[in-house]
Amino acid sequence: MESEGRTGTGGAADGGSRGRSGKADGSAEIDYGELPSYIGYLLRRAQATIFRDFERALGDIGLTPGAFGILMLIRANPGITQMDLANAFGIDKSTLTPVLNRLEAGGLVRREQLAHDRRYNALFFEEARKDFFEHARKRVRQFEQSVADRLAPDEQAELVRLIGKLQAAQS
Repeated sequence: MESEGRTGTGGAADGGSRGRSGKADGSAEIDYGELPSYIGYLLRRAQATIFRDFERALGDIGLTPGAFGILMLIRANPGITQMDLANAFGIDKSTLTPVLNRLEAGGLVRREQLAHDRRYNALFFEEARKDFFEHARKRVRQFEQSVADRLAPDEQAELVRLIGKLQAAQS
């Protein structure tokens, strides 16, 4: 008998032929144990699925979900420091730096050293790339709607409420 955490079909009981790997296609059957009962695990898997779908739908614009979010925050907060941006986005500054380097190389943002403390950079969206940004934002909105459409409106509201509750508990 298969456990709740086990996935896959193709066993002798359902008419499939299993090799040593456990599935007819040759891939291994994975027992997830109790992982599917962990909220953090399920959230991470959902995030991975959405990020994979984002890459498929928007890979041609050259922005990852994280890079788009960072770009959105910079555009909404001209002059934000890298430290404030990292804190607002919930990531370490060392994780932020390579993303900023790519955005800067793509002409989307610029860094300016603060006059009163040259150890810190202020970040600005490059208005010359406004058309690109608006195109990307339109595509991201369409993608987000396709994700939201997987849930009924009341489920969307409940998911947002519950995720907000989880985030508030961490603060």
